[in-house]
Amino acid sequence: MFIHTLLWILALLLLAVLAGMVYQRVGLWCDSKLHPPPGRLVDLGTHRLHLLEAGRAGCPTVLLEAGLMSTVLSWTEVQRALVDSYRVVSYDRAGLGWSDPGPMPRTAERIVTELHSLLEQAAIPPPYILVGHSFGGLTMPLFAARYPQETAGMVLVDPVVPAEWNPPSGQDRRRVEIGSKVCRRAALLTKIGVIRFVAFLLTSQARKVAARLVRLISRGTTVESGSVSSPWFWNLPASERAMASVFWVQEKFCLTIASQLENLPASAVRVAETGNFCDKPVVILSAQSTPSNRREQHLAIAQRLPQGHHLLAERSTHWIMQDEPDLVIDAIHEVAQSSAHTNLAM
Repeated sequence: MFIHTLLWILALLLLAVLAGMVYQRVGLWCDSKLHPPPGRLVDLGTHRLHLLEAGRAGCPTVLLEAGLMSTVLSWTEVQRALVDSYRVVSYDRAGLGWSDPGPMPRTAERIVTELHSLLEQAAIPPPYILVGHSFGGLTMPLFAARYPQETAGMVLVDPVVPAEWNPPSGQDRRRVEIGSKVCRRAALLTKIGVIRFVAFLLTSQARKVAARLVRLISRGTTVESGSVSSPWFWNLPASERAMASVFWVQEKFCLTIASQLENLPASAVRVAETGNFCDKPVVILSAQSTPSNRREQHLAIAQRLPQGHHLLAERSTHWIMQDEPDLVIDAIHEVAQSSAHTNLAM
């Protein structure tokens, strides 16, 4: 009798897994039809990256790099405001948004190499004004250091700084370990539709059930992070939150975030090795909500750079381009004008 019952339980579990896999496959197909990429997919040989370009041809080109988990959607307002003055390009890093998953590990160095290949394949010539938000504080400086002749200047929007992760504190290292472990756990669950089902519950009347499932999936994190009220989610721009049920339920997203987190220390070391990464105009914007130690690093980096300038966004959270977009836009104009004057002087 016991064996008979056990076989029935195993059979039901197997059916549930198979049903979940079908649910996930159908969901992915429906998402691709309902939410096609707003830009174009550029083939790099190993994978395709999603590129969104707008504005008039000419130089320089403004190149927008999103934060750790973000996509082209985080730049919508800024990109729209700049198209009358510049050619403006945003893109999704491999594994995020509409881009294909890319080779591992997802280090800043690999990301920069892929970005440069993307620009070449898409026939978008330099010079570039590099604009990086948050995690872009590791990729854009590295791009400038590797391709100085192609860089016209830079705007860093509340960027991560190498000193935060070189070396990481014990607490930060623990946060990365937990975060990457949860992401890899979620990646497995995406295959059988569990994460998609949780997203469905969040948009229905079953938020309490969803909250319990989120806590179960996120066990090991802090109470605030592993909940449906997590600031990791609610601080995102509205357009990004709306697409989380499409992007965050995919295996590629979970594995990409896990790898980016795991490689933060190595990426920070690589950027720190570049020293004064840019001799062109650079504006660094700090959010009012930024911890004081990061803000101090922003100021120190700006003072160390030959043409560095630091500004405080007094009414902003980490998402300055949402809270005070004019500050970001004005900073880009400032860098473009300073770069033009420098070129005329030469």
